Amino acid sequence: MTRTVVIAAMLAAFAFPAVAAAHIQVRPAQAAPLDPVLWTVLVPNERSEATVRIELQVPRGVSPFSFEDQPGWKRTLKLARDQSIERIVWTGRVGAEGLARFTFLATTPEQEGTIAWKALQIYEDGGIVRWIGDEGAEEPASFTTISEDAPRENAGGESGESGETADEGAPAATVSAPAVEAAESGDDDPLPLLLAGAALLVALAALVLALRRTPAR
Repeated sequence: MTRTVVIAAMLAAFAFPAVAAAHIQVRPAQAAPLDPVLWTVLVPNERSEATVRIELQVPRGVSPFSFEDQPGWKRTLKLARDQSIERIVWTGRVGAEGLARFTFLATTPEQEGTIAWKALQIYEDGGIVRWIGDEGAEEPASFTTISEDAPRENAGGESGESGETADEGAPAATVSAPAVEAAESGDDDPLPLLLAGAALLVALAALVLALRRTPAR
């Protein structure tokens, strides 16, 4: 009997980490500040009952602006008092050992730090799993680190690089400006006029001498 209990305890020890790992995940795990990012929500169904509803709380500073439709699922947006998106709710059905996946575009917060994606997973029998705990908890939320070191996605092209392009073009305009000014200042140079006037005087003097030397008839 004692041996059976020990074996059962060992099996349970290996089984529980696997169950705990099967929680709702929001990816990527790292993103740059103020960057439009393509977010993926992974919802594994860890029970024999079907998952019929997912409620995802949008972290403060995150601004969703585009969503991908998933066949068989209905999406509802819950707004805060300031009309920002506070929660995203998906209703549908994913059976035992199934996986639901949702994607949307959202801009990250301005400040660096860690944001938590808290979620509720509601089952067909009315059971609810609250994925809202800290890292390492039995029912943890999903976390994303906002860092300047993260590569920028610019998903959806919402934050174009036009500002950088304009900066790169500025030196060319600065370099060409002196050349243009030099060309324009050449039109007012008095030296060509003085030379032309001197040549005209020389020609008139030569004409007068030629007329004086011509004998009268």
